[in-house]
Amino acid sequence: LIDQQGPQQWPFPRGASSGTPRLYNDGIFPTDSGRAQFLSEPYIAARELRDADYPLTLNTGRLRDQWHGMSRTGTAARLFGHVSEAVLSLNPHDMLSHDLQPGDLIKLISRRGELLLPVGSEDSVAVGQAFVPMHWGDRFLKGGINVLTQPAFDPVSKQPELKHAGVRIEKAYLPWQFFALVEGNVQQRMEKLRPLCDAFPYLCISLAGRERPALLIRAASAQAPDSALLEQIDRVLGLDEGPVMAYDDPKRSIGKRVRIDDDRITAIRLAGETLARHWLQTLWLEERVDASLRRWLLAPLSSEPGKDSTQTRDKTLCNCMNVSQNAVMSAIERGLNLNQLKTQLGCGTQCGSCVPEIRRLIHTVTVTE
Repeated sequence: LIDQQGPQQWPFPRGASSGTPRLYNDGIFPTDSGRAQFLSEPYIAARELRDADYPLTLNTGRLRDQWHGMSRTGTAARLFGHVSEAVLSLNPHDMLSHDLQPGDLIKLISRRGELLLPVGSEDSVAVGQAFVPMHWGDRFLKGGINVLTQPAFDPVSKQPELKHAGVRIEKAYLPWQFFALVEGNVQQRMEKLRPLCDAFPYLCISLAGRERPALLIRAASAQAPDSALLEQIDRVLGLDEGPVMAYDDPKRSIGKRVRIDDDRITAIRLAGETLARHWLQTLWLEERVDASLRRWLLAPLSSEPGKDSTQTRDKTLCNCMNVSQNAVMSAIERGLNLNQLKTQLGCGTQCGSCVPEIRRLIHTVTVTE
């Protein structure tokens, strides 16, 4: 049926030929009288509002490709292709007023706790709002988002008031940076690495890849950890032996490792300086590591040699069909509409969750022109 008619809406009663596009269209409701019952409750303001001490409202909403605490979706590497790490999103006006740049580490503080994470600029977030996805619990982001939220809930529905917490922002000074990527056995490695990495004040763990899933770790600290901790981490990453390129500068607390198996990168560890993390991850993803690049793998470069350093980092826009945002933007700039994008690239033809974002991109290009 699904192959012939496509996805069906719940409920699908026994004997029906299709799903139910509109619930209660017959006017009969599951009550004793069969009639709908409404509750008329007076409006009550949120328990916690913005004030001078906490001038932003924290909204813990959803990500398109994740579900609740990511206990299941967090095991599927491809679902991190659209949003790869926990980021606090602010309106550009609030970024400016706080003197912040995208990627800066900040301390997000509420009346109940505090959380370290990078900040990003997002036009869709209203002035005075701060958005962090609800999915980033302590397993993936040290501390977890709910250290900030409040315990208030609606007395009738019992719905928690998780989207109305007053917060403030402080810049975080954690100059010692850490990045690691390792493919294979990601869940087992995560179980071993999560407690080891708890020594870092800032810690975010996620996944990457599709056919070859990898574990990603980003961390930061005010100073370098004991070398014994890095040795333990290297053992779990498989960087303590074998075909590993290494660089160490003890005076500056910098150490780097890249493992190459069968002419492709299988593990990366950058400690103390992580400028190359994005393009090294791209090399891993694309399985590119030719001889001309190998001499640069441990260099403090923010972009791949010979590539434009100002080019925007790509992300997966359509996870179902593995279509990147850059590919979609390029096609839109050539004049393709939504239906043509679906036909030529395949994006938006499966679950459809990427279609609203594609529409926004089309609108953005149209308005700009």
